Amino acid sequence: MPFDTMTFCYPWRPYQSRVLNAVHEHLNDKRLHIVAAPGAGKTTLGLEVFRILRKPTLVLSPTRVIRDQWIDRLKDFCATDDAQSLDWVSQSISSPKTLTSITYQALHVKMADSLEADQLTDEESEEAELLENDCGLKGDELNHFIQLLERHNIEVLILDEAHHLRNEWWRALEKVCEHFPNITLVSLTATPPYDSQGHEWSRYEKLCGPIDEEISVPELVKAGTLCAHQDYLWACNATLSEKQQIEEYDQRVSTLCHSLIESEAFENAVLSHPWLHQDDIEQALLKEPEIAIAILSFIKTKGLSTDIALKQLLDLTHDDIPELGRHHWQVLIAALLFSNTYQHQNEHLLFVEQLKKQLNTSELLSKRELSLERSKRLERTLSLSASKIEGCCNIHQLEFQQRGSDLRQVILTDYIRDEALISGMDTGEVNLGAWPIFNAITASSPVSNQIALLTGRLSIIPTPLLPALLTQISSQNVKTEPMGNQKQYHKVSAPLNQLTGAFTALLMRGDIKVLVGTRSLLGEGWDAPAINSLILASSVGSFMLTNQMRGRAIRIDPTNKEKISSIWHLAAINPKSITGWSDFHSLKQRFDTFVGLSEKMLTIESGFERMKATAIESPISLKATLPIAASNQQMTRRFHAIDTVAKRWHEALSLEETARVIPSVKTNKLPQIRGYLLKRSFSYLFLQLAGVVSSATLGTMVAFKQSPSVILPVLALSILGAMLYKLPKTLFTIKVVLRYLPVDGALKQIGIALAEALCQAGFVETSIRQMKVNVIKTPEGAFFLTLSGCTFYESSLFADSLHEILSPIDNPRYLVIREGKFLGMARDDYHAVPLRFGAKKDTAMIFYKSWCKNVSLSELIYTRTPDGRKRLLKGKMKAFSSNFSDEVKRQDRWS
Repeated sequence: MPFDTMTFCYPWRPYQSRVLNAVHEHLNDKRLHIVAAPGAGKTTLGLEVFRILRKPTLVLSPTRVIRDQWIDRLKDFCATDDAQSLDWVSQSISSPKTLTSITYQALHVKMADSLEADQLTDEESEEAELLENDCGLKGDELNHFIQLLERHNIEVLILDEAHHLRNEWWRALEKVCEHFPNITLVSLTATPPYDSQGHEWSRYEKLCGPIDEEISVPELVKAGTLCAHQDYLWACNATLSEKQQIEEYDQRVSTLCHSLIESEAFENAVLSHPWLHQDDIEQALLKEPEIAIAILSFIKTKGLSTDIALKQLLDLTHDDIPELGRHHWQVLIAALLFSNTYQHQNEHLLFVEQLKKQLNTSELLSKRELSLERSKRLERTLSLSASKIEGCCNIHQLEFQQRGSDLRQVILTDYIRDEALISGMDTGEVNLGAWPIFNAITASSPVSNQIALLTGRLSIIPTPLLPALLTQISSQNVKTEPMGNQKQYHKVSAPLNQLTGAFTALLMRGDIKVLVGTRSLLGEGWDAPAINSLILASSVGSFMLTNQMRGRAIRIDPTNKEKISSIWHLAAINPKSITGWSDFHSLKQRFDTFVGLSEKMLTIESGFERMKATAIESPISLKATLPIAASNQQMTRRFHAIDTVAKRWHEALSLEETARVIPSVKTNKLPQIRGYLLKRSFSYLFLQLAGVVSSATLGTMVAFKQSPSVILPVLALSILGAMLYKLPKTLFTIKVVLRYLPVDGALKQIGIALAEALCQAGFVETSIRQMKVNVIKTPEGAFFLTLSGCTFYESSLFADSLHEILSPIDNPRYLVIREGKFLGMARDDYHAVPLRFGAKKDTAMIFYKSWCKNVSLSELIYTRTPDGRKRLLKGKMKAFSSNFSDEVKRQDRWS
């Protein structure tokens, strides 16, 4: 058996040992789910798990590059320089062995019997290998796969880069696991799909199991496995054509809204909504509450009487109703056109049809998609703005001035955009892509003879570097073709894997200073540790794509121990328009999905706020380019200080040995409960003190009339008697004050209640005595809450549940609620019982009792009854109040 001959030839790093020591514990459920940042050695860990389990294993990878790495890494375990020659290793699904490494696509193709997987050429593979893997196994294909697993006794499936699994693949692998209940599933990824929509995350977690271990980027920087790095923003001024499109769109929306606000027919149609005239509408309101808010916003804007039953039912004041902005126009008109809540009478049907025609003519309605609040077409236009080509050139100049001959830069794009090159026709239009960027940079760069282009279809090398490139390619199937007026470049065709290896070798040696390519080929699995500058000239993609691309630049370079990497994010902006900021807002969301060094203080956290991009986040300026120029100047100054980044990383990481990235919740607002409890407690203590003083004074007066010698004893007895009479409640009130007097007191008590409930319900195995609820206040007045002393999964569960408690009410099964008045102060405190507890009444009661014990006496409301729906509706409406802002956010921090 090969397992007895396998031994890892290097010492394990501490974070790897931590994971491996807990493997058997994690495999109790036949699932091992490891999240490890690029550079953590996922492949090496996977091979060690294969050795530990000692069972025939099939490894599935998203690309050929990653597939080959599994075999190549065996050289670290076996005494051989040619792992491909091992007789127990295979890369063919047609003849699996003890360890078989293939791609998801090869499996799909083989099972479909449409093409032998091993016959896929490298030239054909780039597009095929980089699908989102929605084409999973279906029907007979799945049956063939199950038969293959049975026939070859495969007992372990390793899913590398498991985040690629979506839709059909999930269904297929779920059926495989149902058919083989004892099969072991090992899921490895650097980027779990945290940004999945709907039920995708729950399905992903159901298949792969909860995250057992996470090896984070800061942990790897601290261990010296990844280099110090910093993210930078480069703002690009949208092109004149793009600005014109945006301004025309804004004008169409503005004209439409102005005409509708003056239209009597529109007003009559809106006011015909049944919710303004019917009772018992709570259930309908809960399904689409924003329609009610939009109607009330319209009524408020028109200056109509707002003293209506709908507003009273929602328990809203006049100030709670938001202004009629684009969002509520979108909701209102979409409801008027398509919502089943409207039951148009005949006199309104004609107007609605005319409105649809008007919207279609204005290109604001396509099929059933209304575009008043946002235009997806314009958002995509900005994300792929041609202005980003000039941005790449500016960044390249900036980087070269700073780094000189040490520059190793990679620019990643979504598309090649070589249509003009292929056709030989210049249409005058320039689109963001690898070829246009290469063309622009080589025209202006002082090192144009050291810039190359590498994609699946088009690869270009400077002519002086062609001989060096050809020495790196062993295949005889190589074609070259001169390019340029002076033949200063050559187009090269060869097997893609060899071509990629050759270009990488020249980049590592420094012969190539800048490599332009596509994220599909170089964004994942590609390894070139010399890279110290990365420009993400792609549309703002998903969390997974962003993290995979960033991972290309942050690996340590053995030949440059002092390497510090810069990662540039581009945003195209038209500052004069709200619509013109859509690409910037998408970029900000990208930052929610990875942690990095904060510019505000010495912390490591996720979120765009850490960038402290004050120049760009100012209000829309009257001068079109002011925020763009100011932001780029700000980022240029920061980049010039890049030599300080390593020191700042070291200082930010200087915490105790157990420090790690912990899921946290950020909130800018204290729960209402704090103010209420403190006011009530202070009122009670004041009344108690007043009672004691009054009793003592009365007693003293009585005693003084009889004998001055007994004044002090009577006074003492009066005070003591008054205190003893109310002692239990007094002590309890003092305890409440001590709990809630600190500014973070209410938050900490809610956290403690949640942690205790998680333990009592069995959702968390770590003892409550070992865990600690942490509340950290930032200089800006925000609060971060974390649970430490437990596993990553448990702290993540705590953060997810706390986010539900502190966020605006959505549609929970249970609420904890207090309503009423005390001493003239209104008190209404609504909190959702987290979904994990709300699924069953027993667990909801566990949470409720812990809440009453640690937070305050409240009422537990089941929201699926008529009365519960009314209470839920009141709590839910707070989320739509004009005074409510986005105050609660899931965020990760190093602590």
